Amino acid sequence: MTSVIEKIRTRVVLLPLDEPIRGMSIGTRTQKSTLIVEVYSSTGEIGFGYASVQQLGFVKAVEQVVLELEGIIKGMDVARRAQIYERMWTISGDLLHEGVANLALGAIDVALWDLAGKQAGQPLWKMLGGTRDVVPAYASWSFWRYMDLARLESEAVKVAELGYKALKMRMGQRPLAEDLERARLIRRTVGPDMHIMVDALWSLTGTEALEMAHGLHEIGCSWLEEPVRESDYDALADVRSRCAVPIAGGERISRLDLLPRMADSVDHVILDIYHLGGITPWLKAAAYLDMRNKPLSAHSNPYVSMHLLGGARTGAWVEFMPWMDMMFVEPPAPRGGVIQLSDRPGLGLQLDEERIKGFAA
Repeated sequence: MTSVIEKIRTRVVLLPLDEPIRGMSIGTRTQKSTLIVEVYSSTGEIGFGYASVQQLGFVKAVEQVVLELEGIIKGMDVARRAQIYERMWTISGDLLHEGVANLALGAIDVALWDLAGKQAGQPLWKMLGGTRDVVPAYASWSFWRYMDLARLESEAVKVAELGYKALKMRMGQRPLAEDLERARLIRRTVGPDMHIMVDALWSLTGTEALEMAHGLHEIGCSWLEEPVRESDYDALADVRSRCAVPIAGGERISRLDLLPRMADSVDHVILDIYHLGGITPWLKAAAYLDMRNKPLSAHSNPYVSMHLLGGARTGAWVEFMPWMDMMFVEPPAPRGGVIQLSDRPGLGLQLDEERIKGFAA
């Protein structure tokens, strides 16, 4: 019996952050405006996906694109995900396959893959290859630029006590000596075995990036992420060629044709499943990086990304933030610095409907 798309249901929720995140370029973030997308099949199964941004107006725009796409793909065979994706991709061409368009395509595509897993009775990580059933996760919800030294130290103690073996701190927009002292403080607090990733958030010139990389190498940091202005691949490649610490980047890539240039410019590729437009294009990116033997980590969205990295041969780190936990009943959580992938079908996530009602926009 063929199962077809019967309808798509959307809901917008406002998920509060435990504390505001302040930044010079992003302003103050107090919530995750999140679009829940559910694809209903004619055989009764429901696939879940989502898209999340800061501004409510932006996520409403994503919702409108999803609702427009519903009319295009309604009645299509849910198993023909490639055909469905191609139709959505083609019809959304006027949006240039960036931003809002990719978030909408990604939310629907994730829901279709979740649906496929549920119909097959298999977890997504097994459907995508099942390379590993445990993926390492690093703590990435803290260590912001605005935090003072005392706060950085207390957060480092907390992360170590939780059993994490890796964390990410943000640097840049401070004098270099001050930034490096912040990194040294964290190193002293957590000891020599903790992986410390550093994200400069596109804030440095090439010269500044080289100076920072030299200092981070002495501290024993695991990578320097996004050191120079977004899309300046020449500067990124130059920094990589002249420094000892590994260079990471790629979370803002929104088209597959940009991937080779990024892969040439970094040691470690980091992709965002929603920025790229969903699981279907992500798998193409993973296949290319497998061919290049490039390690691949995920930006944010841990409960989807963990399945993708569990399936990919060169899959590496899940970036863990608990910001979406309140949407789910018993969400997965790292233990001892890793996430154990379960055998629950699809994404293995159950929406907490009662709590979601309280977050409705």
